[in-house]
Amino acid sequence: MDDSFTTVPEGTMDEKQEIPRNNPPANLLDANNEDIAGRSEKEEAIRKACDLRDFDALVSFATSEGGLLSDDLRRSAWPILLRSDRDVQDSDFASWEDLPPHGDEDQVQLDVNRSFVYYPQCPEDELLLKKDELSILIRRVLRKYPMLCYFQGYHDIVQVLLLVLGEKDAAPAVTNISLFRIRDYMLPSLSPALKHLQLIPAIIEKADPALREHLGGIKPFFALAATLTLYAHDIQEYSDIARLFDFLLATEPVVSIYLFAAIILSRKKELLEIPADEPEMLHFTLSKLPQPLDLDSLISSAMQLFNDYPPERLPFGAWKRISEHSVLKSSRDPFNKQTREEAIRLFEKQIRQLHNEELREKALTFLWYHRRTIGSVAVAIFIGAVSIWIRKKGFDMPLWSSFAGLRATFRNGDIEERQHREDVQARVHGSVGILAKCAYEADMANRGYDVVVDVDAEGDLGHTDLQEDLEFHSSNFENDPRNAKAPQDSTPFLGAGTSRSRDGTPSKHAWWSIHYYSQFFDVDTNEVLRRCVSALYPRTNFLDVLEGNADLYGPFWIATTVVVILFLTGTISQWLSNKDAKHFEYDFTLLSGAAGLVYGYTGIIPIALWGALRWFGSSTADLIECWALYGYSNLVWIAVALVSWSPLTALNWALVGVGFGWTVFFLLRNLYPVLSATDAKTSKVLLILVIVLHAGFAIAIKILFFAHGSPVSKKNKDDDDDEHDDKRRMF
Repeated sequence: MDDSFTTVPEGTMDEKQEIPRNNPPANLLDANNEDIAGRSEKEEAIRKACDLRDFDALVSFATSEGGLLSDDLRRSAWPILLRSDRDVQDSDFASWEDLPPHGDEDQVQLDVNRSFVYYPQCPEDELLLKKDELSILIRRVLRKYPMLCYFQGYHDIVQVLLLVLGEKDAAPAVTNISLFRIRDYMLPSLSPALKHLQLIPAIIEKADPALREHLGGIKPFFALAATLTLYAHDIQEYSDIARLFDFLLATEPVVSIYLFAAIILSRKKELLEIPADEPEMLHFTLSKLPQPLDLDSLISSAMQLFNDYPPERLPFGAWKRISEHSVLKSSRDPFNKQTREEAIRLFEKQIRQLHNEELREKALTFLWYHRRTIGSVAVAIFIGAVSIWIRKKGFDMPLWSSFAGLRATFRNGDIEERQHREDVQARVHGSVGILAKCAYEADMANRGYDVVVDVDAEGDLGHTDLQEDLEFHSSNFENDPRNAKAPQDSTPFLGAGTSRSRDGTPSKHAWWSIHYYSQFFDVDTNEVLRRCVSALYPRTNFLDVLEGNADLYGPFWIATTVVVILFLTGTISQWLSNKDAKHFEYDFTLLSGAAGLVYGYTGIIPIALWGALRWFGSSTADLIECWALYGYSNLVWIAVALVSWSPLTALNWALVGVGFGWTVFFLLRNLYPVLSATDAKTSKVLLILVIVLHAGFAIAIKILFFAHGSPVSKKNKDDDDDEHDDKRRMF
């Protein structure tokens, strides 16, 4: 009997039946033969495309079912797709060991030690050899291009290239994939990678708005690990990741984002079963790739999405937010002849752009955090600018008159009712009221007073209230004017009596009124500038320059300018002393410290000095002049602060010493005539106190604002984690 058949009994039948045993059906054999023939034909076509360097044909084969079929073909095709077969020579890496170590090499070694987890399946000694090759390969590339920042997961990409291409051909391939495909992921910040992820919701919105709405509550950070490592971190089968790399290397970099969108769309039913109010569960589900992966179907869907919804047509402005220097835009044609030098220039431009964006973000965060303080300062500056403009245009007097009218209106809110009542009284009493007024005036005149009566614009006395509108003053009309005594000016400073206007005539304004203080700000810009010049170049006594018209306008704004400049230059000084730190925080307690020091010294010391002079019998001491003297002396500290921000301690001490000498000379020269009005011992003590207090002020400026560690500043918190550490912790 033939070996291919066997004889079996069937029931009670006596005959025997021959049944085929090993031969498959003819149609199955034909299908297998067709597959083998088709595979062989495709292999031959791929080899021919590699020989001809036919990019279009290789792209077609890589994106078709099965991809490039085998590692033998990939070793020929991948270098062509990456343009590393001719552009980069192995001699470029010959002396890599002599190059300075890259700053991330310790982290590289840690990641290499836990590489090759899923593949290849080989003995331990061979696996250790592969890890050594992987470590050397990564360090060669990083030392050759030290501007590239290593990120955790980079070793997953490199290990795939190493396994397929081998150590020799992998080095130039790793270089080109780093510069032309994953360059954005090797920047100092992850923000460009996060902007890439914003394309995913835009793609889903175009392809399936209902699913996009269901996922609207979560951000696309779930795709970071997969897209950052070109899926090498998440795919566990070597054949799958090799097949996927065929596709990714044959298309432009943005297609890897479309691939993840295709994966999400393929899981629509699973995702819709998860409630939208459970974003944690949705995020967890999306962060894990489905198993098993139907790669050919996903690749076909990704290409369909890319063709139907190109990046330029995506909603939400997602593509516009991608930098013009990004690898997604500069490598739209992955086979365009672009040199490594051009890629490095784009990399450097993107670094500068990231730095500017970080500064802008910090500025916006600072403005928002201190919005109330900044708003208050802005309002104050605006009011000051408007005040200067009003003064310059001559609108101040009409405004003061308007304010005075408003004040009178508020104080006499019932004036119309009172006038109406007085009109009624005048009509009822008529001449009786007028006679009573005349008698009252005559009686007061006989007592030695002259009578001042308020009358209406029409000269009507009927509306005059004798008890409120009459003022009486001592009269010298009947006496010899030569024998009349001039009234003594006994009005105390800041008293509730009268103040004097610019022409010396007394005006009745209480110290709590705006009118009272306006006299101390009644100077124009030219006068303030003249006084500033006199303070910097004191040719005459500064009190003579004031001409009895001391102001507070100049001292206030000079002190404010000193506060702001001390804060700015103090911050620069701290930054220079901490320039090795990876992150510097602005310390706004310096601003409050400067305000407290300058305003406190300029405001309190003159009061104490004026009080001491008054106590010891000096009748010439004037508080406003003391304030003006100390205020204008601060002008020198503006110049000192502008040049004392250097990190050279000796130079800072010298500059502060010059400022102290200049200002103390100015103060003593102008205070000595006033202090000498007291007895000799008191004047010496006061002079010494002035010098000592001013020396303390100068030393405080040096220590608080031009030292490496300022007592008024908060110590900088621990430096923010390095951006590289953020990337390493990503997985």
